[in-house]
Amino acid sequence: MIDVAIAGGGPSGLALAILLLESGHRVKVIESRTAIGEHSRAIGIHPPGLAVLDRLGVGADAAARGVAIGHGVGISRGRIVAELSFGSIDAEHRFVLSLPQNDTVALLRARLRSLDPQALATGTAFTSHEVHDGRVLAHTRDADGNRDIVRCRFLVGADGTRSDVRRVAGVPLAGRRLPDTYLMGDFPESTRFGSIAALFLHEHGITESFPLPGNMRRWVCWIRDSETASLPELIIRRTGHTVDGDRNSMLSRFKTANLAVHSMNPGDVLLIGDAAHEISPIGGQGMTLGLLDAAGLAGILDAALGGRISGTGLREELDAFSRVRLAAARRAALQAHVNMGLGRPLWRPATGVRDALARALFASDRFSAAVASTFTMTRGQGGR
Repeated sequence: MIDVAIAGGGPSGLALAILLLESGHRVKVIESRTAIGEHSRAIGIHPPGLAVLDRLGVGADAAARGVAIGHGVGISRGRIVAELSFGSIDAEHRFVLSLPQNDTVALLRARLRSLDPQALATGTAFTSHEVHDGRVLAHTRDADGNRDIVRCRFLVGADGTRSDVRRVAGVPLAGRRLPDTYLMGDFPESTRFGSIAALFLHEHGITESFPLPGNMRRWVCWIRDSETASLPELIIRRTGHTVDGDRNSMLSRFKTANLAVHSMNPGDVLLIGDAAHEISPIGGQGMTLGLLDAAGLAGILDAALGGRISGTGLREELDAFSRVRLAAARRAALQAHVNMGLGRPLWRPATGVRDALARALFASDRFSAAVASTFTMTRGQGGR
């Protein structure tokens, strides 16, 4: 029997496994995929998430592989109307790291293998679970159809927005699907922005532009569902910049949602990361939320496995953890709502008023500092 079985080998599941192994506990990560995906939607790791990566022993490698974004600009009608620096935030890392999730996963997998080469079971799907005599039996099936049972004290679902653990446990999601649609792609760098993030405020919807490792750049456009123009066409039309449409390494069209469970400890299982809360990716806070979930839960499970808390005390700790982390997810969802609202089409005569207001607000150091701390998740997003 092991101590903790974790369904899902993404950043949050791997982070939890590493922290528990470092504390001397036996862990099994159940991951249905055999290989790490080539492309990632998630690229942003905010300062609190970088602090967790430091704890995991991969922070320096992640920073070396990624691009540190310490500055952003808002552009309207060809002019900069707002600038934002992260130099004033209260954090060790005063930047958002642009690093595709697949690279983060590769670093975390290597760290996990260094601690326990047998901890990660790839090509193995979680199918169901049951509880006997206070122990959880997690049923699995590999790619060849072979079935197995992982006996553990705790079962954690870290298996993403379509979580099988959450589905099997019958845990509902509350919230709503959002009307916004985006078109996203990665292209070779063709601007002079370097490590700067740029937001183009266009009357037909926002276009966001972020640097990526390898001299690449990500572009994200708000679009109408009926939109037929290609992403390169939208980029040049709304920003004046051209990209090489024949050399994009990733292209994705996606809609958004803000959904969450009522509790991250609903009975026999525990849920973290996207399995517990799905927020709009506009703002890019999802990966950091998952890393903070893992860091918070690891301490509680370590105490429980070490016999320092049990029974009612353990339940109270898990309840408090759930309240804190779901509140953090709600704050991130609110920030995403604000970001999406600013990025929707605007009545053309109103753009001048918006631009003047942006200039006035961001001229205030106090306002800029508040926005920077909110955007980088350095205010009100701590773990437990």
